[in-house]
Amino acid sequence: MAYGELVSLRIRDALGVANITERRMMGGLVFLLNGNMLVSHRTLKTGAEQLMFRPGHENEAEALTFAGTRPMIHGGRRMTGFIFIDEGGCPSSAFDRLLELSRRFVETLPAK
Repeated sequence: MAYGELVSLRIRDALGVANITERRMMGGLVFLLNGNMLVSHRTLKTGAEQLMFRPGHENEAEALTFAGTRPMIHGGRRMTGFIFIDEGGCPSSAFDRLLELSRRFVETLPAK
């Protein structure tokens, strides 16, 4: 399995809202709200679990204040509005806040 079931359970429990779907993508599991990417996780080659949150451009600065967070760099390009954090370094308080920031942003997007 390309992703950790315990991490999936943690995300499912925290979301607990309607209109959430899951899709295997990008080497892991992506959680979508109304068809828009909200949060994902994957297991890296090192065995570490990496979370990707989508707080949006307006919330990115706050999201990056949590220890261990870093901007998403893809193909050498910074993807604004997306951040990474290693699951092992993500305490519950940070996880909950990052998920809330992401949910608030994604709820503003039109459904797909």
